[in-house]
Amino acid sequence: MVIADLYLPRGTKTEAPELAATFAPLPGFEAAGRCGERASLTQGWRAWLARHVGRADLSSLAPACVAGAAHPMGTRGAGASWIATPVHFGAGLTRVYLDHRGLLRLPPEELAALAEDFRRSFPEPDFSLLPLASGDFLLRTAGIAPVPTTEPARCAGGDVGQCLPQGAAAAPLRRLLAEIEMWLHAQALNEARRQRGELPVSALWLWGAEGERAQPQRRAVADLGAAFGEDAWLAGLWHLQESAVQGLPQRLEDVLGAGAARRTVLVVKAAGELQGTHGDSLAQALGRLDERFVSPALRALRRGELARVTLIINDARATLGRGSRLRFWRRGRAGLGAFA
Repeated sequence: MVIADLYLPRGTKTEAPELAATFAPLPGFEAAGRCGERASLTQGWRAWLARHVGRADLSSLAPACVAGAAHPMGTRGAGASWIATPVHFGAGLTRVYLDHRGLLRLPPEELAALAEDFRRSFPEPDFSLLPLASGDFLLRTAGIAPVPTTEPARCAGGDVGQCLPQGAAAAPLRRLLAEIEMWLHAQALNEARRQRGELPVSALWLWGAEGERAQPQRRAVADLGAAFGEDAWLAGLWHLQESAVQGLPQRLEDVLGAGAARRTVLVVKAAGELQGTHGDSLAQALGRLDERFVSPALRALRRGELARVTLIINDARATLGRGSRLRFWRRGRAGLGAFA
């Protein structure tokens, strides 16, 4: 189970632990962090999962190359490919910021409308915008080379200006980002979203082009198992193994009760818990994810219905087996403290 959009601040020894403790109480997260075998994922959860399901060949591939495999036209043509995530920016007194509520997932009809208008507004053959089932786009830019970028989930809660690509090599990409922001500002779709009480789309956050660029091969993997979630990279990974990702269930019991495969992967996002809500905090969203998925998984482990549970958050992994609860001697940490 991966919480794919929660990353704690780095750079100081106190900031992340202090923030992690503010999310208490989260009984499932706290129990997993206390009793699980912990490890750091220096390359992130995607590289780990690719190797875990037998596709180490995809672990160093650019994330957009993997995500694009799930679209019929996603791997055609030359040039760089980017995952383009719709986002809403907030404006403070001295900065522009991105919070978790601003990590948007657009419905298919809005994706299609924006993609069609992009085709008319950016007629250059170097650019194409393709809707993805995850609620993101795939943007292909034949005339712009890949540069290092930050996944928007890693910037949630932070200053947008500090997360944008830097340096002379990033200048063409930043010009395109500015043009896309101006294009979105005039979209009638955004006014319709405002009238429905939804956040307008401020920008498309481009990321995932950096890494190896190759044509990924499709091949079936024995005992692949089932995957649930709404993530562009995850959908591409499962497509490349001749399978498909399913929508996230309302609760874990729906998966277990339906006779889940021997291996089940869930990629959940706190942002999904905040879409369409008013006034809910990130801590409340995590509390609901704990109730729906994490705590039920640990109860199923104790009952013997699961042999192992792995929880990944903030580039940290906690793995629990049926004997993990015997680690009672470990000091518990409030909230997400064990993952800080």
